[in-house]
Amino acid sequence: MKKLLLALAIGTASLVSFSSCTKEYNTTVLAGKSYYFPISSADWTKNEAKEYTTTINIADLDDLYFEDGHVDVSIQFEDEKGTFYNVPTEGLRGHGYNAAYSVGKVYLDAYYLPTTGDKAPDPMRVKIVLTDADPGN
Repeated sequence: MKKLLLALAIGTASLVSFSSCTKEYNTTVLAGKSYYFPISSADWTKNEAKEYTTTINIADLDDLYFEDGHVDVSIQFEDEKGTFYNVPTEGLRGHGYNAAYSVGKVYLDAYYLPTTGDKAPDPMRVKIVLTDADPGN
């Protein structure tokens, strides 16, 4: 009887240790998207003594991108094609640049440095890349 119980215990332990569990994940993965927007010097609005701002509307910048994704902003001057500069940056043609975003909008700020004087930034193209990510928490 003891041998039978011992064999049953070993068999049960083997069955439990060699069985596996699989987890199923349901995730929504959005494709990354890239946008280009031309911004002329006239598109900037002076909002403080040393700051200009422009707003870019992006319909695809929805709650999923806002909450869990990433928004990357780069600029390329029209007379300097072939080189993009990541934002934030400072001292680029006399301006520093910052970006912020909310659902549906990207805000680009340019503040001019003392050596430049009060003028709007040069014409440029703004590249905005939306990247999806899975929530980690």
